[in-house]
Amino acid sequence: MIKQKGMKVGAVSLWLLLLLAERPMYGYEIIKELEKKFSGYWKPKTGTIYPALEKLEKSKSVTSKVEFMDKAPDRKHYAITEKGQNELAESMIHWSKMAEIIENHWETHQAVFRHKSEIAKDDLAKVFTNIAKSLQSTSSFEMNKIIPSAKKFSVKNPTEPLEFKFLYAKEKSKEGHDKFEIHLELEWNAKSSKRDID
Repeated sequence: MIKQKGMKVGAVSLWLLLLLAERPMYGYEIIKELEKKFSGYWKPKTGTIYPALEKLEKSKSVTSKVEFMDKAPDRKHYAITEKGQNELAESMIHWSKMAEIIENHWETHQAVFRHKSEIAKDDLAKVFTNIAKSLQSTSSFEMNKIIPSAKKFSVKNPTEPLEFKFLYAKEKSKEGHDKFEIHLELEWNAKSSKRDID
């Protein structure tokens, strides 16, 4: 179980404490509630949930009480303790910070576009010609004019100086053949400044 620095509990234990903060539950009920909350995308196994409950009980974050049944298996009910409530509150602060970081990263990632496709040498030559024309132009950098099949978006015309990166490499493919790669990257100071050309 992965724990971030400063966090009291990991992901599974956090969900268990969240559920038990609503009301006491027995093991099978907890599993069903988790399935419902995750809409079936996560189907927790008994081999994951019960050891996590035992660990929380051992650390006194939850307490348990056995309900003896006449004509059915006995049920062990779990309830969150005051210590568990405190751990939950502290952990939620850290998880909220992590969620904010992920959201910010996602927004940044949404501004990055990649294009990859098979192309003939003649068509590739046209792509490089189109790049050269775009660099000489005073208008915006229209990507769909450089690569017609690329997603339509534009960036501000490059300002000088540009940073130019050129990577070339040779490696063996799974079939044992030589595989060659060339990557070009242009970078300049403008809004939406970085675009990769693979």
